[in-house]
Amino acid sequence: MKVVFNSSPLIFLSRLDFLDQFLKYDYGFFLPQIVIEEINIKQDEASRYVNNLITNNCLLDRY
Repeated sequence: MKVVFNSSPLIFLSRLDFLDQFLKYDYGFFLPQIVIEEINIKQDEASRYVNNLITNNCLLDRY
């Protein structure tokens, strides 16, 4: 299964510290480039967390 995230649910899950639990499933997790740009508009804990997941290939920056 492929999972494509929108920015709002992604930020919400990261702020609840629930995103790690969700990413444990064996799915492909993808982010469109526009979602990455939207998340990075506000440099906060959620954006740093999501960018770290992208760097570690937990979230893939393509679709």
